[in-house]
Amino acid sequence: MSNKDTYAVQLHYLWKSFGDNTVLKGIDLKVKHKEVVCLIGGSGSGKSTMLRCINSLETFDEGKISVGKESFSALEPGKKTSSRLQQARFASLKNVCMVFQQFNLWPHMTVLKNVMAPLTLVKKLPSKEAEEKARFFLNKVGLSGKEDHYPANLSGGQQQRVAIARSLSMEPSIMLFDEPTSALDPELVGEVLTVMRDLADEGMTMIIVTHEMGFAAQVADKVVFLADGIIEEEGPPSKVFENPSSPRLKAFLSTWSERNAGIN
Repeated sequence: MSNKDTYAVQLHYLWKSFGDNTVLKGIDLKVKHKEVVCLIGGSGSGKSTMLRCINSLETFDEGKISVGKESFSALEPGKKTSSRLQQARFASLKNVCMVFQQFNLWPHMTVLKNVMAPLTLVKKLPSKEAEEKARFFLNKVGLSGKEDHYPANLSGGQQQRVAIARSLSMEPSIMLFDEPTSALDPELVGEVLTVMRDLADEGMTMIIVTHEMGFAAQVADKVVFLADGIIEEEGPPSKVFENPSSPRLKAFLSTWSERNAGIN
């Protein structure tokens, strides 16, 4: 197996700025196939921007992203990524889906139609085949029987599970999650995390931005702590959470513990 085939995702020297604000500062990250990587860190540390670069929702200024055998690079230091056309080609070839903080469901469509839509519009599947797939993945996330409901008639946790089913129906090799529980009431968080735990157990490659430290400790193969656009520390959950070496990580975990204690 070649080095490129060893990893599902590789980021090399990734830089990204928004005007004068440099959000990513030379990020290097490797994610193995079937690995679950949780990204943690404070607001503005670059976590979500990193995911959006991987999923071609943002361009980047320097560096290279590889997803499987496909790569997309900046032309040279200081230049913007090569072109929107090349970026679109990269986006179409890699098999990645992303679940966002907000559910992004179409309010005028039923649950079933929401999941069917990308199958018919993007994958060009016949309606009957798309419906079969949609029903299968809705059942997979525990929503069998909700097919004819509209998003407004569902709880936030159910809506997020519809969004996950919609992504899964595309049968991606990699799933990206950008704080998928942050918009949920506390009592609804567990049902979404259960679905994600099941995906981890099935061997889905996942990169997850999360503030759920207990979930990260239980499910992640690797935890990556970002601060001010750099990877400050990374390693297995036992090392990152129980024996952190970075002062900034220690401070972050201490603040999180204090806030969590306040909630409880």
